[in-house]
Amino acid sequence: MGNTLPKDMIIALLTLFFAVGIIAGYYINPYLGLALSFSAVALLLFLLMYRKSKNKLIQKPYFSISTWLLTFSLGILSYTIHNAPNQKSHYSHYLTDNAIIEGTITHRLKPTEFSERYYFDVSRVNHYKTKGRILVSSKNKKFSTGDKFIITESPNPINKPLNPYQFDYTAYMEKQNVFHQLNLNKNYILTGQIKSFNYYLDYTRNKLTESFNENTFAPKEIALLKALLLGQRQDLSKETTETFASAGAIHILAISGLHIAILFFLLNLLLKPLDRLSKRGKTIKLILLLLLLSGFAILSGLSPSVVRAVIMFSFISIGQYLNRNSSMTNSVAISMLLILLFSPKQLFDVGFQLSYTAVIAIIALRPVYKNIRLSKYRVINYFTDIAIISVIAQISTLPLCLYYFKQIPLLSVVTNIIVVPLTGLLLTFGVLTLLFNFISPYLAHVTGTILKWLIQILNHYTEWISGFESFNIKDITFPLLFSITLTLVITLFGIWLRKPTFKTTIVVLSCFSLFQISYLSYKTYMNDKSELIVFNNYNESVITIKDRNRLTIYCKDTTTYPIKTIKPYLTATFNPKPTLLTQLNTLLWFKGQKIAVLEPNTIYPENLNPDIILLSHSPKVNLEKIIIEMKPKVIIADGTNYRNLIQHWKATCHKQNILFHATAEKGYYKLE
Repeated sequence: MGNTLPKDMIIALLTLFFAVGIIAGYYINPYLGLALSFSAVALLLFLLMYRKSKNKLIQKPYFSISTWLLTFSLGILSYTIHNAPNQKSHYSHYLTDNAIIEGTITHRLKPTEFSERYYFDVSRVNHYKTKGRILVSSKNKKFSTGDKFIITESPNPINKPLNPYQFDYTAYMEKQNVFHQLNLNKNYILTGQIKSFNYYLDYTRNKLTESFNENTFAPKEIALLKALLLGQRQDLSKETTETFASAGAIHILAISGLHIAILFFLLNLLLKPLDRLSKRGKTIKLILLLLLLSGFAILSGLSPSVVRAVIMFSFISIGQYLNRNSSMTNSVAISMLLILLFSPKQLFDVGFQLSYTAVIAIIALRPVYKNIRLSKYRVINYFTDIAIISVIAQISTLPLCLYYFKQIPLLSVVTNIIVVPLTGLLLTFGVLTLLFNFISPYLAHVTGTILKWLIQILNHYTEWISGFESFNIKDITFPLLFSITLTLVITLFGIWLRKPTFKTTIVVLSCFSLFQISYLSYKTYMNDKSELIVFNNYNESVITIKDRNRLTIYCKDTTTYPIKTIKPYLTATFNPKPTLLTQLNTLLWFKGQKIAVLEPNTIYPENLNPDIILLSHSPKVNLEKIIIEMKPKVIIADGTNYRNLIQHWKATCHKQNILFHATAEKGYYKLE
């Protein structure tokens, strides 16, 4: 294996197979016993191949294959072990209808428009000692980290998306090992407060935030500082987030690899004099660097994005200390493998994917751009480097950004040329101001004034860039198939940049053709589809009929139709045109099937005999009589109906052996 692969690629390939194993574990979700058995077989095969190839001069590929298989199986095993419901102590195994749940608030999440949200770590269920985390919400009261509760209600599964192509919050939370949710009203008793590590960490962050009050920062500026310095994004307004996203600078608002990279550069600069003290000075520098990076990670709440960035740069620091700058690929691969070994579900985190994709691309293409110098002046070359790295990061992460966010901010390179160095200054003066707030009020006033000025520049600049709306392409149709094929194209293009040959040129062009074919095939497939969708909407009934590339939207109020409800569907179907808004009629036809919309005070002619009946706005009807007279095949109740009526109708349909579909429970109804 060592004879056929460069040394700096061995760990990278091991990490790749381990990651593929995690993905397989996610989709297969095997029993722990099965995963252990598979790993045991792979280990025995590996040991057999190792013994067989140990004394041979010319190695056969069997040992390499057994190594990749073992790594793959360990990835499956790691996911299975860390998947919370597979653990015997997980709270879900002890839930009953009237469960008594004990636990503690550990993290405050970004609030919704209607309620505050928190992570609640469960310690006991019905007096059994358990583990696990629940999402809890509160409309009327705010809680603090460390608040201990007894909850007298069983949690509910997190709601799945009820309309087509909506963001799957259930799947997102499952990847955080959170599977249930609870609303706190009169179903809990506050029993005290546990002063744990999280409590003191939250207390410290609050004290640091309060210290900024001496510098007369506006609430919007305080929220931005909390995001940049402490990793707390909960108080950022929706407008601020949208502005930074439109400008292509959303990564600035979450402490991630960029912030740690800037901090790493600043600390290296400050500690550089220690290099003159020979080996001992370099050792002291490494220890201080690791301690300061770890301290910043702890202060910012040990979020996954910060932890992985600190681990990555810690391994890079160790590599530099050992004078192995050439093995930076290995340093990044080891950090990634270490994170996935202890937290395999981070592989599905968008931030994890974006961070490592960008870093790997920047390292891989370093031989291509490292000698580019446009001027003899350092300042010009500095901004040139930022522009080049920004372009590499943007292109390498393009498939992921299109898949997850459905937009391309074309001016992000222009944004980052100013925003990246500005963020470095913000971090520097932010940390200085925090220190001086507790040491010297005068110096804190000076650095605070500069900090406030820098924040205003950042806000004005991003607002100005986001104002060029035509350069921010939104609502792009980009499914997983496109993301995979485009990633393949970009990867092969990067290989071609490092070593352009005729063969690699042919391969790149072939893959680009494959991407075009997949795009045209999928678009043709979506355009040719004909379907009727009954959406789940609580204010009014919404139905769409797609007839090939023509879409008709039926709703009562055609002037203010619920665009938020159907927008993901429009994006996923290539925004079919012309889109017609039509008043919802009491009778619709689709592919020879008759759909009757039954609302309050609706009168139908005798012998109507519809195939489908849609119940809307809680009509007071005798459903059993209607089923006997009209003989429908399906009864649909959309989101405009009262829940108690839905339960009554469900029982009636079950009694009459008629298919019943409530969109508030099962989600949208599709007829093809």
